[in-house]
Amino acid sequence: MRACVRSTLVALLLPFLPLTTLHAADAVKAQGYAIYYSAVATDTIPAQVAARHGLRRAADEGVVNISVMRGPDAARGTPVAATVRGAAYTLLGKRIALSFRAVDDAGMVYYLAALHIPRPDTLRFVLTVTPAGAAPIAVDFSRDFP
Repeated sequence: MRACVRSTLVALLLPFLPLTTLHAADAVKAQGYAIYYSAVATDTIPAQVAARHGLRRAADEGVVNISVMRGPDAARGTPVAATVRGAAYTLLGKRIALSFRAVDDAGMVYYLAALHIPRPDTLRFVLTVTPAGAAPIAVDFSRDFP
């Protein structure tokens, strides 16, 4: 059962992660948790995945995807409920508020936030992820949107 749930997580997360970004830098590990993150333009997401999550596919629309696992990595971790808050910032310092919603799929929990991408730009994402019953964890990363 657990392997099936992990397979489901991988199937759901992979469309949000370009293959070039699948590396250790796409996770923050702290307090016994691994927080996985990605931010992509929605035109790179398969149509059926975008529709299932209510996302409009377009080059100037994006989605931030966060998942929180207890343990050292997703392969051995346990999904954890969390609160995710934060914003994205353009190179000129314009703040883009992010509103995350939880998605629970067969026990796997992840958090999505849609946003408008002012292209071309590099967005800096400044997030606070608070796993249930734990202290807040800072997640700070940047993504180029050429």
